[in-house]
Amino acid sequence: MDRDELDILKRYMVDACVKVAKCYGWCDAVGVLRGTLFLADRPVSMDELVEETGYSKSTVSANMSMLERRGLAKRVVIPGDKRYFYIPVTDPDSLKMEMILNMRQEMQVIIAAMNRTEEDLKASEHVSEAALVGIGKARRFYMQTDLLLDLISRYNTEELIALLQRGFHEKK
Repeated sequence: MDRDELDILKRYMVDACVKVAKCYGWCDAVGVLRGTLFLADRPVSMDELVEETGYSKSTVSANMSMLERRGLAKRVVIPGDKRYFYIPVTDPDSLKMEMILNMRQEMQVIIAAMNRTEEDLKASEHVSEAALVGIGKARRFYMQTDLLLDLISRYNTEELIALLQRGFHEKK
């Protein structure tokens, strides 16, 4: 298989990763780098990522740092080599925990804002009962979702699937 054929095959994965990156408001480079890592058969150096993607070293460095912080890529050391190498995080439980952590942080920010808004509304002369009811309903949803994420985080992926399947079959 020549280079052009390989590039066509890689396009599906890279395009999917770019679409996911855009859903989160990240730049295309995040998706291209993540897709490139998925398709690598070994750890990839920063220089190889620069060459493979055509992005500048600073763009690759900044976006790889972001992928690391989000738990989607991992920096690895190759003995005897001082360069940075990266691999994709593919372990289901590691990915699940990162997703849960990110979602729970979002939930906590929203809940805190709702609490503050509710306090301000109650202290205001122009309190809107409809707004207070809406905030209460939304807060309940976010708090239930936060609890659900906490419960999900207590089990590894295989255990969670088994529990849910068992519960599904019991309800039939």
